[in-house]
Amino acid sequence: MPKTTHFGKNFSFCHTGCEPEPLFDGRKKKHTTSKPIVMVSIQPIKYFVEQIADTLVDVRVMVPPGSSPEMFEPTPGQMVDLSNADIYFAIGLLDFEKGLEPKLKDQLKVRYVNLSGKADLIKEGTEEHDSAGGHHHGVDPHIWMSVEEVRKMSMQILQNLQQLYPAHNDFFSNNYIAFGSKLDSLKEQVNRILGKSSNRAFLVYHPALGYYAREFGLRQISIEQEGKNPSLKGVVDVVDQARRLGVSAVLSQSQFDIRNAQVIADELNLRVVKVDPLAEDWENSMLHIARAISGEHDE
Repeated sequence: MPKTTHFGKNFSFCHTGCEPEPLFDGRKKKHTTSKPIVMVSIQPIKYFVEQIADTLVDVRVMVPPGSSPEMFEPTPGQMVDLSNADIYFAIGLLDFEKGLEPKLKDQLKVRYVNLSGKADLIKEGTEEHDSAGGHHHGVDPHIWMSVEEVRKMSMQILQNLQQLYPAHNDFFSNNYIAFGSKLDSLKEQVNRILGKSSNRAFLVYHPALGYYAREFGLRQISIEQEGKNPSLKGVVDVVDQARRLGVSAVLSQSQFDIRNAQVIADELNLRVVKVDPLAEDWENSMLHIARAISGEHDE
């Protein structure tokens, strides 16, 4: 028989032969790892979940680094991960998620959380989104590019983690409060960086920064047109608009070919700055975008 020494009501030390206590004894799924599996759509959501759960959960991402959600299809291995997950945090606006939701809920019995449910969404075709380019959803899905929308998302993450793993409610709550302070600081830093320049307009290849632009009083001009490379007339129109608005920054996402942005940048005598709205290091990505728009390049 293994020998156990008890220290009070809730703590014991195992000398030999004891199995460690499961981290979450309330889990409903049998996991192949020592931690419960939490699935998320994109890298930034992984960052948000880990700000609250820290290392208590195993966060796995559907869309791998360098890939575009618009072109993504889940792999068989990812479907296995999903079947072992307790919860799936979705943006709720990405094409591939729409096919996953009924399968997760009805067949795999995985909790599906739509993080855009409380978002103040930007409709495509509006000035906030920029009608020169877009998706096929009717709304701009890039809600994670707003600090205030992330604040709403983090509350949903907190509430769901607390419901699934109530033994760690205080831990989650404390981390949520700390993350809120980080968001306050980040917003102040972005405003300070942008305040160094009078420029309020920027060019970007794919219009992923509409929420960022709205939050910080900027104007996003898309190079891409309806999800495609611009026509010759489209290039001329974008260049004319950029000159009229005094654009001093041309941004291009890591997931797209830089050459189309470079043609326009050359015409405007500007450089192209690579940005990555899908980066896991979301906080530094937000700061890098601010520096790029203000002309304070850090690459």
